[in-house]
Amino acid sequence: MSRPTQLIPVVAGIIINAQLEILVAQRPAYVSHPGFWEFPGGKIEPFETPQQALIREFQEEIGIHIMNAIPFMKVEYAYPNRIIALDVWQIEKYKGNPYGAEGQLVQWITLDTLPTLTFPAANNKIVEAILVKYNIL
Repeated sequence: MSRPTQLIPVVAGIIINAQLEILVAQRPAYVSHPGFWEFPGGKIEPFETPQQALIREFQEEIGIHIMNAIPFMKVEYAYPNRIIALDVWQIEKYKGNPYGAEGQLVQWITLDTLPTLTFPAANNKIVEAILVKYNIL
């Protein structure tokens, strides 16, 4: 079996509020893994830095303006037809109230609920890292 060659750079953001709830979004029906949960974000355009893509994606999808974000981790995951290179950031400060600007379900969940949700496989290491960081595991 040959290894996929298409590398797709993607950015994702983690927001954890003062109540230790994390923001997640449900993937719409017209994308891969419909109905699965994800950390908001999207593809990095060729002319963008990961941080620029994070700011753009959160403005477009979640309706907030990111003021400060720090790198959290990087993950590569090989699906049968492509490799996803996830650049994950923790958002520390933002303006606005998050909502599903593209019609997607967006909600705050408690960190201990995180392992009960179904995420695309590329997100599993992110979920694990969050649970370890916040002593949930």
